[in-house]
Amino acid sequence: DNSNSSTLVPDPLLFRLEPLHKMLRFIISALLIGTMSVVSGFGVVSSRAIAQHRFTSRDARSMKLFAIRCEDKYYQLEEMEDKENCTTELYLKGDRTVEFGDTDGPIWTEAVGSWQVKPGTNDFTMVIKRTYQTGRDGTDMGSFDFQTERTFSGEMTQVGACVGITGVVHEADNGSPLQEEEIGFFNMIDATDERLKNSGGDEKLGK
Repeated sequence: DNSNSSTLVPDPLLFRLEPLHKMLRFIISALLIGTMSVVSGFGVVSSRAIAQHRFTSRDARSMKLFAIRCEDKYYQLEEMEDKENCTTELYLKGDRTVEFGDTDGPIWTEAVGSWQVKPGTNDFTMVIKRTYQTGRDGTDMGSFDFQTERTFSGEMTQVGACVGITGVVHEADNGSPLQEEEIGFFNMIDATDERLKNSGGDEKLGK
């Protein structure tokens, strides 16, 4: 029977279209998977970026919150240049200037100092200019003044309420602040509590 035989024989067109259908399904599936991967990957990157941003902001707030404050304190400045050591009492004022107390080193006729801390860090810098008088009247040279300038660069640390600063000492080479030579080291030890204790607590800071 021709009708029965025609229904039993598959249409050749179906054989030609089937591979095309499979290929289209494969391409569509691949595109969907790729899109999901891109979206998923973007989500991970975005989450990491947000986490990193939150960490950076929190870290900055912590640095600001726990920044070391060195002003309005007395210190014992220990200077070590070559084999010469001396200790001088300092007071760091809130206006970024320095007041000077007793010293066991050479006695100056005038001393001027300033200090600063780089924002967002614990990097400390202090510049001290001291004027000395030498010679003697009635001699050929007579008496004359000379000035020294020292730059103290160091890092602040804190234990409890006590602040410590350690670093290196530079001297302007040939009088030029742009050419500084490292000539020694220094330590600054917080002596505020001891100073107030010895004064009976009646002495005010900076006075």
